Amino acid sequence: MGRSDRSPSRPDRRAVRPDTEIAAHRPSALDRALANSRNVAIFGPLPALDRDLLTVRLRSVAAQVPRLRLDPFAADGAWTRRTDTLLVEDLAPPTATRDLPDTPGGYLGVIATHVRQLDPVPLRVAVCDDHLVVDHSHGLGDGRLAPALQAVLLDSAPPAVQAALAHDAPAGSVRRALADQILRHPRRLGEVHRLRSENARTDTVAEPVAVDPRQVRTVSATMPPDRVAALRERVSAVQGASDASATVAMWVSALHRAGVANDDLVQVLIDCRRYLRRDDAGMGNLAIALPIRMPDPVTAASVRQRVRAATESAWPLAVLGINATRARLHRGTPDPGADTAVSVRTSSRIRLSVSDIGRLPLYDGVLPGPSGPIPQLGAGIDPDGPEALTLLVSEIGGARTLSATFHPEVVAPTAVHAALVDICRDPIAVLEASES
Repeated sequence: MGRSDRSPSRPDRRAVRPDTEIAAHRPSALDRALANSRNVAIFGPLPALDRDLLTVRLRSVAAQVPRLRLDPFAADGAWTRRTDTLLVEDLAPPTATRDLPDTPGGYLGVIATHVRQLDPVPLRVAVCDDHLVVDHSHGLGDGRLAPALQAVLLDSAPPAVQAALAHDAPAGSVRRALADQILRHPRRLGEVHRLRSENARTDTVAEPVAVDPRQVRTVSATMPPDRVAALRERVSAVQGASDASATVAMWVSALHRAGVANDDLVQVLIDCRRYLRRDDAGMGNLAIALPIRMPDPVTAASVRQRVRAATESAWPLAVLGINATRARLHRGTPDPGADTAVSVRTSSRIRLSVSDIGRLPLYDGVLPGPSGPIPQLGAGIDPDGPEALTLLVSEIGGARTLSATFHPEVVAPTAVHAALVDICRDPIAVLEASES
């Protein structure tokens, strides 16, 4: 989300006709829909970050990954190629916030919120204090892009990661995968219709509340390795549960304990690369947030059962396929700019979106400081509406970091912070509360 006046009028940008590079990176329907949305990823703390070295690596990567040079902000909707000189910026540290207590991992959210106060750009790589920042238009790619780029810049990733960065999912990959699903399982078309009907939104209209889309806040907290291990052992003893389904159950439970009422439709991120043919998987926007109804009680087992029913159908691919069809029908239509103000009119309850990306071995080669904590990833993913609350969970070095992003005019930061701290301090108690 962001400003609507993003026409590239600066002298360091020049439009390039889509004859070579842009033709090879034609934006998909999801790319266009997400162009004005923002992904902010913070990784750290890291000792002695060298901006000059990072800049050299960034330019080297960008020479091999043309996607990093795309500018989706042209007023006429034609994606152009940035021709400015790529630099790793040096950002001033954020001013300490005093409305929330300090908590392990909390600084990641403070930096993410601080970065969002800057004008949006297609891609920003920066050093902020002792953290590495990647801030990019969601149109350039989904949640795989920033961690892969950070790992390459830090020289912690195997060569295959950089090769994967340069490989886009080819045109027609979703169409081929959807055809494969239907040919092998003809009944899945009926399953798609049934699941869409069962999980359709039935919102209660809320009182209009004006919200500035640029005022987005991220709050984060880190669960230490010993509690992560204890939680994993507890989850393994719950029949039908998984780490990811436990995350959803705990998040709903902790928010209820903090006084936050959520809609029973919870958006769960599904990476559709799992359905593509091996040679068709690549970078791009291939993750879909599916709205799945989670009636009380929201337990780890019930969440997994409902998510599995969705992922074993052709529903996620159908969503991508519909978007691809719309893109072909509306090719050449300028992208609508982002609104400067929006209103809460869709739901009187908070809508949750959860993405548990699990363990990230990309960062295994990154060493912490002599006496510092294990570096963690905090990510601020734009909420898809004023009443939306997104949660991203990642695991590095045995610790898990939870980052929640939302509009503070709609959701109280103190309640979000309380829910995150509740989970990180006593995850087993929160999980057990979800089962009662």
